[in-house]
This record gives sequence, structure tokens and C-alpha cells, in this order.
Amino acid sequence: MSDLAIGIMSGTSADGIDAALIEVDDAARVSETIAHAAVPFPDDVRARILALGSGEPVAAADVARLHARLGDMYAAAAMALMPTARRPVVIGLHGQTISHLPAERATLQIGDAARVAVLTGIPTVDDFRSADIAAGGEGAPLTPFADHILFAGRGPRVVVNIGGIANVTLLPDAEAEHVTGFDTGPGNMVVDAIARMSGQRYDVDGAGARRGRVVERALDEALAHPFFARPAPKSAGREEFGAEFTARLVERVRSESGALDDALATATELTARTVAAAVRARTSGGTTWREVLVAGGGAANSALVERLAAAFGPVSVRRVDDLGVPSEAREAIAFAILAVYRLRELPNTLPAVTGARGAVCAGALHRP
Repeated sequence: MSDLAIGIMSGTSADGIDAALIEVDDAARVSETIAHAAVPFPDDVRARILALGSGEPVAAADVARLHARLGDMYAAAAMALMPTARRPVVIGLHGQTISHLPAERATLQIGDAARVAVLTGIPTVDDFRSADIAAGGEGAPLTPFADHILFAGRGPRVVVNIGGIANVTLLPDAEAEHVTGFDTGPGNMVVDAIARMSGQRYDVDGAGARRGRVVERALDEALAHPFFARPAPKSAGREEFGAEFTARLVERVRSESGALDDALATATELTARTVAAAVRARTSGGTTWREVLVAGGGAANSALVERLAAAFGPVSVRRVDDLGVPSEAREAIAFAILAVYRLRELPNTLPAVTGARGAVCAGALHRP
């Protein structure tokens, strides 16, 4: 017997919605990714999300309006994937993070999941982070649980997800209790913010970074950010690597007679180096990584993937697409998996990853 499930993700890059329809077996293993889609946010929605993460004052009414509108958009994305013959048993909705403050044991994702459940007629799970935070964890990253299900065979493997924030899952073997994972710092977030300064939404295939040069003094200053020295478990967001961090990096590049392309090259190198350094810092003496799998929007940036390969050399670096998992849908697939576990009332977190006192069955369930 198998079930269908939909996962929906919109990340800190605020570029849009990723949705995936998967089939899972009785053991909640993914037997097939049936369909997936990316839905860009309209410019006004993206601007409102970025404004919420900027720290500027925002009216509560505006947050409520965006919460409702995102719910409508998530529901539309789910319905566009629904097959006619079989109905999914659950939708897993990460929602849009507007504030993540693990040191203060607080997090908030918006996007009305009750609205999604009513509009689609399918039970919908959201608010995956709060239960882990209540149990003393960081509430993130959550995808290592799904990475273990998807990729634990034929290890040791590292899974690198490059969204707005970069995070890694370390899979030394097939045992769930040996999985570790954490945020490493900026993924696409700083690169995207610099690209917007020149009128682009992102650095397409790393073209700007390729034209530029790495400004080592600016890179060294960025690497001195205290987040990078913190031990895992740890998680990050715009609070650490948002507008203020980006402005300082660009200012430092310009003080060295650099242009925006040089800032792009420096930010791209920052992501690659901090990901590789974080993995090395958490690798035990007896582990030799067989390969690094890259997922997320950053997997489409060939310049970034090349810098990751250089940083991880001689370990092989390839995209998760080579294993049949669409890189752009990997996080959406993960939240479909987490939702299936929540529906079946099974634990779906890894305390060694988040720092919680124990595993929890995370997520709030909304029935239509």
C-alpha cells in the first residue's frame, strides 16, 4: 500500500514556492517523485516578505493580509499538482519564515495552513519548527530527517542544501542516530541581495561572480562573523546575514576598488568556503566522505557548484538530480515526508541535529 503526499516550501530567498507530489510506501520511504513545480512570487509579494525580514516596522494588518494571501497561493500550488485518480493524504507546508530567533526560543512562519486544508480538502500540516523549539531545540534544520530517508544508503555522504541559508546533512552511515545537520551560514541570500543592486533577482548561473574577483580582505572580514565560530547545532536567517551583513560586505569590496561583480564573486566564495569548513569541523577522524550531494536553488548556479567542488576537493561533488531527486524540489519533498510522519503520529525530528531534548512529532495538523 502506498500514499500520495504534497510538500510545499518557500524559503528565505523569498523567490517563490516549490511544490512536490510524492508517493510513499508503508515505511514512509519515497518510492517516486511524481511531479514538482516552482511558482515565482509576484513582485509585490516578494517585496512584502523581504520587508518583513528587514527589521523595519510593519503593521500587524499587513502581516495578516500576507498570511492569508500566501495561504491562497500555497493552496493553488497544491491543487495544480493533484492527480485526478488519487487524492494525496496530506500536505506538508513549511510556510514563509519571517523571523527565526533560536537563541530566544522563538520562530514564526506565516501562510494560512487552515485555508490550504479547506481549499484543497486535504489535511495540511504546518508549523514544523515550534514543537522542536519547545523541546529545547533550534527548530532547524528539519530536512536532515528526510535526507536520511532519501540518501542514507551508500554513504558516507554529505548533503548540502543551498537556499537563502545553506545547511548540511552529514550521513556517515545508514543509522538515523548518527545523522548530524546544521546551518552553515549564507547560501544564496547575500548573492541574491547583491544581484538586486544591479537590477537582477539573482546571479544567473553565477555569471556575475565569474566576471568578478574575490576580494580577500572583504572575505576575511565576512568570515570573522561570530556565527561561523559557533558550534553546531545552530541555525541562521536574515537576522545574521540579511541587509546589514550584505551592505557591509559590499562596502568593504568597494573600499578595495571592487565592483558589484567582485562582491558577487566574494559572496559566492564565502558560501563555498563556509560550507566546506563547517563540514570539516564536524567530521570525525574515522570518516572519509565518499561524495557531496548539492540541492536547492544554488545547485543551478554552476559557478557556486564549481567553488564548492574546489573547497571540498578531492571529494566528488554532484547534484542530487543524479540520484533521481530534483534539486529544486528536495526541500518540498522533505516536508511531504515530514507531514506523512506527522499524520501517522510518528517522530519526525532528529535531536542530534536540532539540539532538542528528544525527538518530537512536529507540525500542527489542520483538517478540512
